[in-house]
Order: sequence, then structure tokens, then C-alpha cells
Amino acid sequence: MALLSITTTFASPNIVVSIKPIHSIVSHLTQGVTTPNLLLENQQSAHHFHLKPSQLSLLDQADLVISIHPNFETGLSKALNSIDSSKQFIINKQVTNHHSWLDINHMQNFAKLLADKLSQIDKNNSAIYHNNLAQVDQKLEQLKHDINQQLSKYKATPIATFSNTFEYFIKSNHLQKSTAVTQSHGDRLSIQKIRKAKQTMQAKKTKCLLSTTEIPSKRINVLIEGLNINTTNIDIMGYQLDKGALHYFDLMQHITNKVEQCLQ
Repeated sequence: MALLSITTTFASPNIVVSIKPIHSIVSHLTQGVTTPNLLLENQQSAHHFHLKPSQLSLLDQADLVISIHPNFETGLSKALNSIDSSKQFIINKQVTNHHSWLDINHMQNFAKLLADKLSQIDKNNSAIYHNNLAQVDQKLEQLKHDINQQLSKYKATPIATFSNTFEYFIKSNHLQKSTAVTQSHGDRLSIQKIRKAKQTMQAKKTKCLLSTTEIPSKRINVLIEGLNINTTNIDIMGYQLDKGALHYFDLMQHITNKVEQCLQ
């Protein structure tokens, strides 16, 4: 009598990730197991968006939803309330500035925590997740070193930001911030804020003013009028780099190049 070989097939986890920079890290971690779905499409604001039926369907079918924070992806907050907490991975639970992907150290820590979470929900592929983690961590460590080296000559050069968006990037690369014009890039730009920022930038001989692509050039021009200062607006989400799947490493190098050009 022939023995029957019975093989149990486990479905790979269905993962949904909110924004592109995080999706890239998750894709590296899950390589060889599954391909995570990206929730927010090109040019969809992470702060202001309405979920389409197709996006709601992705969330309904997800085994794990990875997001920055409900206060960041505000259009996602209502949907997250209806998803079991065990099926959620919120990256920035303990912080108020949610642009943490701009600090490679944070992404290394995120990758480690996520690899553990994936191993819990998909024990059969635990070895793959942790093998991928080792490779991702090594690449992130090299990226961190290269960016620090590239910007090392500008550590004493005063740099201003339109909002607190670049706080992680500036601190992790030991750059010198002179002022932030507003707390959030959505804040109203009052005459008092403009005057104070201009006085600070002039007094500290600020070389560069950073802003994100959401900020109209008219606002920047008002701030730098009469000042000898470089400006650059940076796509921190990777929309401009999108040629298929976004690579986090390419995004961080692009941001670094833009900052360096502004500081020169």
C-alpha cells in the first residue's frame, strides 16, 4: 500500500503599506515570500486623501497593514479603527514628527521590528525574513555611512527649513539647523513668522532653505527676498523618482544630493 504524501500549503501574508518609502523597505524584507501592496498612489497626499473602493478592498483583505501613524495618513485613520490591532503595524507610535523615514537609523529599527512581526504571523518563512533583514540592514548601514561622508564638510553650515519635515535628516547627519519657519508645512505663514525667520536666517548667515514640493514657490520667494540664500524644494515621498517600484536607497541619495547642492 502506497503511502500518501500530504503537503500543507500556507498562503503568504497579504501586506498593505501606506506610502512609498516604507513600501520599499517592506518589499526588501518580504522578497521571496510575498509582494506587498502599496495603498497610496502617485501624487496622493499622505495627509489629505479619500480611500477609493479598490483601496478599501485592499485593507479588508490584508493580513497586515503598515502605516506611519493615523495623525500622518489622516485619510486612513477611520479605516484603521475598523481593523484589528493585531493586523496593524504603526511605525511612529511614540513620536509627533512622523517623517521618520528621513533618518536611516529609524528605518533600521523599523526593519528589525517588522521582521519579528512577520515571523510571528508567518512562522514558516521566518528564516527568509531574517535573512532579508540582515541584507537590508547591511545596505542601510552603508547608505548611512555614505550620506554622512557626503555631507560631512557642511556640518558647520547653517541650514533653515520651511517646516519640521527635515528634522530627522538634519539631526541624523549632524547638520546645523538655524531655524524652522513653521512647525508644519500646512501652517499659516504669518507676517510675524516671516519677519522672525528672515531675521534669524540673516543673523546666522544661513546658506540654505529647504522645503518640500508641496510649498508654493511664492511662499519661499517671500522668505528669501533680500537675502543671499540658496533654496531647494525636495520630493521626500519619491514621486519624481518613480520608475516602477521606488527604492528607498535611491530616494535618500536623491534627497542628499539636493541638500548638498543647496549648501554649496
